[in-house]
Amino acid sequence: MPTNRQLLTDLAAGRISIEAHIRERLQRIERLNSKINSVVTLSPHALEQAQAADRLRESGAALPALFGLPLTVKDLYATAGLKTTAGFKALANYVPSEDAVLVARAQAAGAILLGKTNTAELGADMQCCNPLFGATHNPWNLGLTSGGSSGGSAAAVAAGFSALDIGSDLAGSIRLPAAFCGVAGIKTTENRLPRTGHIPHLPNRQRSVWHLLSFGLLARYVDDLRLGLAALLIPEQGAAITDSTVPPLPVQAAQTKTQLRIAYWDDFNGLPLCPRTQTALQQTVEKLKSAGMTVKRIKPTDFDFQAAWEAYGEIMGAEVGMGMPVWQRIAFGTAGYLMPKSRFIMTSVGSGMRLNMRRYNQALNTRERLITSLEHFLQQWDIWLCPVAPTTAFPHCKPQSSISIGSQSMPYLEATTSLVTPFSLTGHPVISLPAGLFDGLPVGMQLVGRRWQDEALLDCAEAVERVLQGFQQPETIL
Repeated sequence: MPTNRQLLTDLAAGRISIEAHIRERLQRIERLNSKINSVVTLSPHALEQAQAADRLRESGAALPALFGLPLTVKDLYATAGLKTTAGFKALANYVPSEDAVLVARAQAAGAILLGKTNTAELGADMQCCNPLFGATHNPWNLGLTSGGSSGGSAAAVAAGFSALDIGSDLAGSIRLPAAFCGVAGIKTTENRLPRTGHIPHLPNRQRSVWHLLSFGLLARYVDDLRLGLAALLIPEQGAAITDSTVPPLPVQAAQTKTQLRIAYWDDFNGLPLCPRTQTALQQTVEKLKSAGMTVKRIKPTDFDFQAAWEAYGEIMGAEVGMGMPVWQRIAFGTAGYLMPKSRFIMTSVGSGMRLNMRRYNQALNTRERLITSLEHFLQQWDIWLCPVAPTTAFPHCKPQSSISIGSQSMPYLEATTSLVTPFSLTGHPVISLPAGLFDGLPVGMQLVGRRWQDEALLDCAEAVERVLQGFQQPETIL
């Protein structure tokens, strides 16, 4: 399939009928989705919208930026007239009356909503499974997880069901699925995009999550992310301000970059990396050096990963916990207290759920210190590159399991989130980029950029993508 820019050009020029293209995507979903289980609710209006788009093009009117582009949306975003369940039984029949802001913006830009993609229940797992729709399977190996919580999003894009998906990321929920499924994903700077209409919080409940959660996109190529982000950054005409935490920053123009200064890192307090991940990182570094880029193994001298994990857990546990029933929060807090030291993230989350305001304030101060440290570091380097996770996609398992990392094993949460949560804590924009296939599975690399410089990060990611060659089609679904 072409890049989104190529597809949009053909759709706008009339070389491809929008109705025919949307039918083709829907037929692909009908043929393959039973194997992958990434699309959980189809929009009944997709073909009607496609026909209207064809008429608009024939009228000669000006065409919007995402005109005719097939879109899916993670089932944590409200969609007017279309079920929004979050994979949660209590919301099994919930049909919002309004779109989430990002869904409204994408459709105002001309994208055609095909349907909703599967998520972990309430977005709260690093696999994509819930009691309403079951598990999403990885297009590269149907016996493996697609990652979570935007696992349906990543699988749908990898399988060619949609050209773009709107996801969200609190603990790597865009980056991990993108890496496991071999697609590109961007977690934008915290508060760059509005959250109105996204779960958390639950409908008709007060907001409690004020930090760490970011929004973004999954697509096959970096330029696809750029096109989508530009549309999501433009407020829909006449809409009221819905999220006061979002600053009115202009969209920055793309710049072509060839030579970058790239810092990379491979030692996260001694945590193991699986052989595929180690090889992918080594080969990525060598390819970038061979392309003439400056690449150095270095980290900010005062960036402490242990402090980052502890602060992340305290903030996440406290803010998510405030939105939970008291008995559930106490149960999680007690469980965290009893965890062994090897469960360092779960221990910190449990500590946060006990709602000690002094510890919460200390964690916010740690967050500010680490933001300053990383911002200072990124004044000297274009990006900081590191793996997305210690492991590649693994077999479906229980969250209480351990994950094999080469000859070692790690507790589930630490094996999946340890390399992504530091940048959820600091709120920096991060792109997960395919680094290639290793023993038949994709490996993703994180590219971390300066806060509020999302477009500059896209510029850098495109330069890296040209070297690494980016997306490859999963053979299981050809």
